[in-house]
Amino acid sequence: MPGVSVDWICDRSASAAASVARSYKIGKTFTDIAACPDVDAVLVATPVGARRTVIPAALARGWHVFSEKPFALTLEEHESYLVDARRHGVQLGVGQVRRYAKPTATARKLLQRQFLGPILRVGASEGMRVRATGRGTGWHMTDPAAGGGVLMETGSHLVDQVLYVLGATAASLREASQERHLGLELASSLVADVRLPGGQSVACSIELSMLDDLCNGVFVEFPNYVLKVGLFFEESLALVTRDGTTLCDIATTEGVDNPTKGFVAEWRDFLEQCRTGEPSAVDAASVRNTTALIEACYKQAAEAQLAVSAGGAGR
Repeated sequence: MPGVSVDWICDRSASAAASVARSYKIGKTFTDIAACPDVDAVLVATPVGARRTVIPAALARGWHVFSEKPFALTLEEHESYLVDARRHGVQLGVGQVRRYAKPTATARKLLQRQFLGPILRVGASEGMRVRATGRGTGWHMTDPAAGGGVLMETGSHLVDQVLYVLGATAASLREASQERHLGLELASSLVADVRLPGGQSVACSIELSMLDDLCNGVFVEFPNYVLKVGLFFEESLALVTRDGTTLCDIATTEGVDNPTKGFVAEWRDFLEQCRTGEPSAVDAASVRNTTALIEACYKQAAEAQLAVSAGGAGR
């Protein structure tokens, strides 16, 4: 990106930092953020469960912070980062890169113009059957302490995608359920009431799974047809009948068509936010509803598990 240079890499693993530095010809590596020289902005890509000290330390140094998703484990944690950013006069962004995908960005624009009719309900799903239960894959599925699980990791994309397409102003959880194996959450589903910009609410059901193949997409139901929104950059946007027959494909005039362009677009927007102080599409405040809804799901699922355990003990 013109006008931007990467000054250093910091990782508590010296070998990991050195490996990345070699790949991109970056001159300096560190294992402690306190030892890093000042820069204008940093990318925080540590696991969500391990960044409670990293983000506050970066903000206190006066650095703008762009964090990968999921942004925070709780809304309280999310709000504390926002408060810190305001106190130190810096900007805070979140890498919700699917907001830039062509079907997502175009669908949001269509719904803003409100000419498809009233929204009746929304469904969204993302899932695939995996050969194992996550053991031996990345940290995010093997270490619950890192904040992993399908709802936190994949769901932080899908839940945000639904809320972003709808332009949601608020979301409240009705019900949620999870399937776990060996302490890991491998499938989650939820139903939420989502408030639209006009003030009305619609029911949204969201399902995520590493156990089953699902009909992936965001499905916005209108009286006479359904708007099917592809989840990924290269996927389609279409009007379909209730039985799934495609009526027409819609030209995706907004957004970009691959993840690399998406990463460039979100960084370009964030750096402009840093320069001007004006919120961008990746402003961390805009992800509050995503954090709150995911937190509510985990809390409700935990309460349900406790109730089941207590019932079993009673018998």
